[in-house]
Amino acid sequence: MNKLLLSALFCLIIYFFIKNDGLIDYYQTNQSYQKLLNQKYELNQELVQLKKENNLLKNNKRYIEKIAREEYFYIYPDEIIITFD
Repeated sequence: MNKLLLSALFCLIIYFFIKNDGLIDYYQTNQSYQKLLNQKYELNQELVQLKKENNLLKNNKRYIEKIAREEYFYIYPDEIIITFD
């Protein structure tokens, strides 16, 4: 009886842990899935932010001017840029 129980337990261990679709493979696949879900969430947040900025660039003249001045250093013809080092 002990040999039968021991061999059955050994077979279950092999079945659950060593074969390709066992618990170890399931755990690794689940970790990859969770990482992909986190990446999807972050990318969706970035997409929302880019859509907001795109809408502002299309429709808001003041925002366009702000970006032009801050990122591209555009100035009006009668303005002078003074920098402090």
